Order: sequence, then structure tokens, then C-alpha cells
Amino acid sequence: MTEIAFLDVIQKQVELFSELMLLKRLDAGTFSLSDYQRILLRLFHQVCESANTFSLAATFVEPARFEVKSYLMRHAEEEKLHWQWILSDLRNTGYSGVDPLISLPYPEVAAYIGYNYYVALKCPIGRLAIAAMLESIGANFGARYSAKLITVLGLNKDQVVFFQGHGDTDVGHTREIVDVLQNAQLSSEEWNTMAGIAETAGALYRLMYESGPW
Repeated sequence: MTEIAFLDVIQKQVELFSELMLLKRLDAGTFSLSDYQRILLRLFHQVCESANTFSLAATFVEPARFEVKSYLMRHAEEEKLHWQWILSDLRNTGYSGVDPLISLPYPEVAAYIGYNYYVALKCPIGRLAIAAMLESIGANFGARYSAKLITVLGLNKDQVVFFQGHGDTDVGHTREIVDVLQNAQLSSEEWNTMAGIAETAGALYRLMYESGPW
């Protein structure tokens, strides 16, 4: 497999994400504020652990691939406080339920988090394959659907900080990640592994949105 084939897999994950029923409901204007808050709650633990899995992966990347190790560390630093954006959006939309900081993740969320830790330990460079998938989804949908949330739910920008922020920042990240991987001179077998990791992570990520109750 090559870089181009890997990018095809990433694009396929973006296309599959676009088919989620929740997005169709948002497009149709049948999406509720409680739906939005449930998505934020589902994402909270995943976002909390993101920087940790980047840092863990950086620890296990071989020294010869310093650029990969360095990028993982920089990305961990960038992502470490994004969970606060979710708390801000919940607070600003009037959420009054259980504090996410003392709750446990939904089973589907726990599965996605666990896979990130598994990849960080077993194939640390693969943590960038997951990132490429997620950043591509954010770049394609973040800005569009944060605008939809504002329109459909009558929200303001202070209430969609998480999705709007990722819509802005994720656009350049996918290319950055692919550049880092390209410079790492991956073998055909490694590109194949990266594609498989991205595919599995994409399926688990969609389950976080697809599973009920809604």
C-alpha cells in the first residue's frame, strides 16, 4: 500500500461519517438541544484522553523517527485543554446533569479510547493514522455543522466552541500529519497497517455517535 491508498481510506471514513443519522437530522432541522448535549457528553472522555494517548505514543516511537515523536508531543500539547471547550459548551447551553468530570464514559466511547491506548502501545506511529482520520472529519464537518447548530438550535458562537474550534484548526492538521508520515519513509507494509488502524478507528468513532439513546 502507498500514501495515496492510505489517503483513500481516510476519505472513505469521511464519507461514511457523512451518512450518520444525527447529521441527517441536523440537516433536516429535527435535531434538539438535548441531542447536542448528549453528543458533547459522549465526546468528553474521548477528548480528555486524546492528549494522553498522543504523549504515550510519542514515548514508544523509535528515536530514528524523531519528527514523528516530536509531532505527537506537539499535538498532545495542543489538544490537552480541549475538554474545557466541551464543558464550556455544556455550561453555556444550560446543561444541569451529572458532571462529566465524575462520570464514566459510555461503552462505545470506552471502546474508542481503549483502541487509542492499544495503538499507542502496540504501533505508536499508528496514533497519527487515527489523528489523520479524526482531523479529516473535523475539517470536513466542524465548521459546517457548528453553523448548522447555530441556525437550527438558535445558539451563538459561545455555545459551539468545541465544534467551531475544530472546524478551524483541523483543516491544516491532516496535511501536516500526512507530511510527517511521508517524511518517515513508511514501507508498503507500514502504510497498510496505518490504513487498517484508521479504518478500525473510524468504525469505532462512528459508533460513538450512532449508539443510543437518542
